[in-house]
Parts: sequence; C-alpha cells; structure tokens
Amino acid sequence: MSKKAGAYHHGDLRSALLDAAVKVVEKDGVNALTLRTLASSAGVSSAAPYHHFESREQLLATIAAEGLVGLVSEMRRCSATAANPHLRLEALGRGYVRYALTHRGHFRVMFRPELRERLGKEMNRELGEGLVLLREAIMSCQSAGLAPAGDVNRLILLAWSAVHGACQLWIDGPLSYEGLVAGEDVLDSTVAGTLMELMTRTAITG
Repeated sequence: MSKKAGAYHHGDLRSALLDAAVKVVEKDGVNALTLRTLASSAGVSSAAPYHHFESREQLLATIAAEGLVGLVSEMRRCSATAANPHLRLEALGRGYVRYALTHRGHFRVMFRPELRERLGKEMNRELGEGLVLLREAIMSCQSAGLAPAGDVNRLILLAWSAVHGACQLWIDGPLSYEGLVAGEDVLDSTVAGTLMELMTRTAITG
C-alpha cells in the first residue's frame, strides 16, 4: 500500500489492517500473522496496529467474527429462494463451500479453538443461527421423505462434518491434488449434491 500511517483516517486504518491480515492468512497461513508482519503488509508503522488491536488474539477473533457473520449470511442467501426442502438443504451446503473458498483467510481462522473463549456469545449466536438453518432444512426433508427419519442431530453432524471437512481438505490439505474432484468450481455441487443424494436414497430404501 502506498498510504503511510498518518494518511489513514481512524476507521480506514482498522479496515485496511483487517484486509491485510486476511490476505496474510490466506496466502501463508495463521502462523505467519503477527502484528509486526501486519504493519509491514499494510505499509504502516509497527506501532499502528496496536491502536486498533491490543493483541494478535484480538485481531484473529475479529477476523473470526467477521467470517462467522459472512458464512451464515451466505448460507441464508443461497437457500432463501430454494423451491423445496431438497434444494434448500443442498443450497445451504453449496453456500458453505462457496463462502469458504472465496474467504479462505476467514475460514482458516473461524473455528480455531483458542479463540472460542474470546469470541464467546458472538460465536455461539452466529453458529446457532447457522445450525437453526441446517436443522430446519433437514427436518423439512425428513417430513417430505427426503432424509432418514429419527434423530435430526446425527444428520446435522453428518452434513456439517462432510461439508466443512471437504472445504478444509481442499484449502489446507491434499484434496485438490488427488483428483477426487474435477475442480474447485464444482466442489460445492459435488459435496452438497452427493450428500443430498445419499441422504435421499437412504430415506427411500431404508
């Protein structure tokens, strides 16, 4: 960046620091992010980040909170116009994958265990809203005979684990190198579509 510390307005610098931090995490991972490297990335003095974030943990918690809000918002947006329970549940999965792949810096930070206590109620609220969307969609599928009957929690666990795990394996792991998915542009449809197909087939035959 060409701006120096004194050229930023107060709010502009905070936003610029957050943007720079997310880019560092996306490119080099969470361990590469320090307030000193952040200052260098943003083109400001080494003391500037401390005016907005008291510690690295507070900075990461802010990124995580942004990510959680964005994730749930994308899930809600993708599923809002779905014509039936089947499409609504699949759209939630697609929205999850799309957000993760387009906001990798946020995704790498959102669920870090050391941030759980610092995020507190904010994390519980956003995760709760996302789980409500998922629970309602699965229960609608159960009512329509499109998902196995019984304890909805086991289906929530399966759906969340499958979608989240696929995202993490693609972003940080070997999935993108093993040829199991044709490409990043079809990861959402492959994972969410296959999960929904298996769930529906189990409901019909089981």
